[in-house]
Amino acid sequence: MKDTLHIAAIWMHILGIALFVGPQFFLAFAWVPASRGIEDLPTRIKAMRTITRRFGYIGGVGLLLILIAGIYLISTWRSFYSVDPTLGFNDLRFGIIFSIKMTLLAIMLVVLGLHTFVVGPRLLDKLQAQADGKPVSEAELHSARMRSMALSITALVLVLVIMVMGTMLTTTNFSLRLT
Repeated sequence: MKDTLHIAAIWMHILGIALFVGPQFFLAFAWVPASRGIEDLPTRIKAMRTITRRFGYIGGVGLLLILIAGIYLISTWRSFYSVDPTLGFNDLRFGIIFSIKMTLLAIMLVVLGLHTFVVGPRLLDKLQAQADGKPVSEAELHSARMRSMALSITALVLVLVIMVMGTMLTTTNFSLRLT
């Protein structure tokens, strides 16, 4: 039963990661470049709002799966890997890698939150104002796009580093060594 739960939790964790990371890649490398080909600005803005909102829901479900499975995996790691209970968490590489991974996760969530709830909507608001005929300078739009792109790229790089660290944790010959 222990192995079955562990396998299910790892599968759920990976599914959550796929649901969280997949939309980021799609938006960055498929949608954003393709959307520039939509000449009608109101249509482009409406599509962008719809797509980002729906992908936000998918990413949110992914984060929830990551959280549920991750809590199970971290709460059972000592017994699953038969780790000496007298060892401190950071006595093994596992603890150090996990701590760094969680720190990067917190930073990535802040970066993503800024992009999702502040910078991205401001960019869309500027584009909407431009579509409505209100004066918006190209410098303002460029600056908003650069902030959005910088946060998106930063979040994507962080999530890839976090994924590498997760892989390191599951490589027991490496992660279960004493520090």
